[in-house]
Amino acid sequence: MTSILWRLTRPVTKYVEYGSYLGILRNQGRYLRIAMRNYTAKCTPLYKTRLALPVDYDRVITFMNDAFYKDDPVMVNIGLEEQEPAPSLLKLMYDELCEGMTIIAEGQDNCIVGAAVNAGSCPWDPDKFAEFARCCECGSTRDVIEFEAYVTRKPNLWERYCVLKIFECSYLAVEPDFRNQGIARKLMLDSWYLARDCGYRLFRVDCSNRYIARIAEGFGWKQVCTIPFNQYVKDDKLVFKHIKEPHTEVQIYIDQVTFCKDYCPPYNKCKTTSAPKIREEKT
Repeated sequence: MTSILWRLTRPVTKYVEYGSYLGILRNQGRYLRIAMRNYTAKCTPLYKTRLALPVDYDRVITFMNDAFYKDDPVMVNIGLEEQEPAPSLLKLMYDELCEGMTIIAEGQDNCIVGAAVNAGSCPWDPDKFAEFARCCECGSTRDVIEFEAYVTRKPNLWERYCVLKIFECSYLAVEPDFRNQGIARKLMLDSWYLARDCGYRLFRVDCSNRYIARIAEGFGWKQVCTIPFNQYVKDDKLVFKHIKEPHTEVQIYIDQVTFCKDYCPPYNKCKTTSAPKIREEKT
């Protein structure tokens, strides 16, 4: 009797075992699909970068009004972060916007979540900034513009590197809710590509923000000058009286733009081209 029962129940047992195996495989497949969807969602960037067009300029100014001036160490260390930026500061930024080299990052709803305002820097710009500062009615705003003129002039890069115009990443900001996602790094990298494609020989970024300086360091760019806030004086008086850690100095980084870089090679191989040789016709 035992053997008969064993023979009758054996196929059922096998069926139950196979059924449980199929259930496990189905569950594993379902978990794998969920994991892949989550992985794809994490890998898919929540933003895209592009060149800002003239129709975007007012949006960029509105964005930078909150995202840049409220957190900019120059504004914070001088005590202007709680105030609306003066029209003179916005005018300087808008003039650089109009050079057409600003790169913006947009979220999924096409709202600006990051921006890098880029412009060409010439040897006469510091004098132009200083003259413009004398027209400002607010003392602190005047000090900010004069400090920017001082920082621009200090390393004298035009003479040191024998260039007439330098590509400068002048303003860089990211929406607070979108920080720590690599947006600032992507904006700076795209700015470097733009400098290369526009034929500039030197790329410059003035890092008053310590976190932006880390990005420049990560790219392996050269630090050419450091300006501590607590050493900048005007009429024998300190200008920056509200210095907050870790943004205690301006670090100036440069990169001599070439076509081959270890951190982001634009081509698989470094190739050089030469003019085609003209064959002489035999007479």
